[in-house]
Amino acid sequence: MTLIIRQIREEDMTQLVDLIHEAWFKGVYEGKKFEKAASAISLNKALYNSSLGRVAVLDGEIVGMILCSTKEADSIFRMYQLDFIDKLITLSNQAQPDEIERVIRVFQSERQAYNELIKGYEETFDASIEYIVVSEKARGKGVGKKLISEVLDRFKEQDLENVYLFTDTDCNYRFYDYLNFERINETRIKLPTKDGYRYRDEYMYAYSF
Repeated sequence: MTLIIRQIREEDMTQLVDLIHEAWFKGVYEGKKFEKAASAISLNKALYNSSLGRVAVLDGEIVGMILCSTKEADSIFRMYQLDFIDKLITLSNQAQPDEIERVIRVFQSERQAYNELIKGYEETFDASIEYIVVSEKARGKGVGKKLISEVLDRFKEQDLENVYLFTDTDCNYRFYDYLNFERINETRIKLPTKDGYRYRDEYMYAYSF
């Protein structure tokens, strides 16, 4: 087993969409093409802000990704964004109106939660972890820890003092407790589902060097 951590490349984008689909979107909506389009939009949002990105490659296959942003650095990954209009067209063509409304409401609920969590901390942090995902097949192999360690090392090299991230109860949020991040804020959101709605807790974690 050979695990390599390297910078994200433009040619990784298709594999990253597949990775996000497997981790967060598979079986959530009706139709694989719709789910893939939603996965691409989710990736695009993170790429837009990010100035640091790494992938974990296990035996030649991408099994993890992390994207981060810092106050002082411009995004270098916007050029890698997938065709946003094309993904919106795919969404509109591949699902019923209620499915489209549901995915939009989920994205909106997440954004509102993030705005609530960050309120009062807008000028506090030097960096943020925008997105982290690990393939199910690679979980328990230390991939997430290696990705986090890699970006924290880069932040220390830049003399940054602190970093924050958002996570939720759909994720392995206790992973951040294990890595000595501190939970500093939380809220609860109501998410639409196929059969009604459900609640999910949203957390903000911080790490200081």
